[in-house]
Amino acid sequence: MKFAICNYLVMSKPFPPHTVALAPRPWLTREKGECAFPVAGDGVSVLSCCNPCGPKGYCRPHVIAMRGPPATPVADLEAKILRWLARSR
Repeated sequence: MKFAICNYLVMSKPFPPHTVALAPRPWLTREKGECAFPVAGDGVSVLSCCNPCGPKGYCRPHVIAMRGPPATPVADLEAKILRWLARSR
């Protein structure tokens, strides 16, 4: 028997584009205190957000974007699977 459980619909949808980068620049030209989040490009031509962020490394909107959806505790997921298995017998 094969089954798959996706505990959040959000996980199957792409993230919406974030337009918080005010003046993106090449990643290697960032200065201390600027957001390192990649917003465009590939390889050596990656552009970073470069919004002011202080010592954190990433601005607040990009920190939120990187967190993703909250994870379900393993015990909750295990209980769902066991209920599903009990119903399918």
